[in-house]
Amino acid sequence: MNLFAKKNPEKMQQTQVIKRRVIELLELNDDATVMVTELNCQDEDCPEVETVIALFRPGVAEIKSTLHSSIEEISEEDIQNLCQSVRAKVLAQTTPTNLEEVNDLPL
Repeated sequence: MNLFAKKNPEKMQQTQVIKRRVIELLELNDDATVMVTELNCQDEDCPEVETVIALFRPGVAEIKSTLHSSIEEISEEDIQNLCQSVRAKVLAQTTPTNLEEVNDLPL
């Protein structure tokens, strides 16, 4: 892995689009952090490239989802499906102390 390689502007732009859409679809507040990372998978059982999308919020366990495609290949439908899955995980994490946060999520 070349840490000094030039950044791909199209990939960087698509990464920002994915982050914005996840934040919009899940109606996340400023305390949440969305991380989008493309990885080269070394396992024989997985595709060559995968994208991990992680959601970090204070006081709640992180949520990670993996899409078996590159950042450039991720579609709006992929993002919507991911958000639907993440929303279910967020609701499953609900406790009486964070219930008010979750009530504002779209269903």
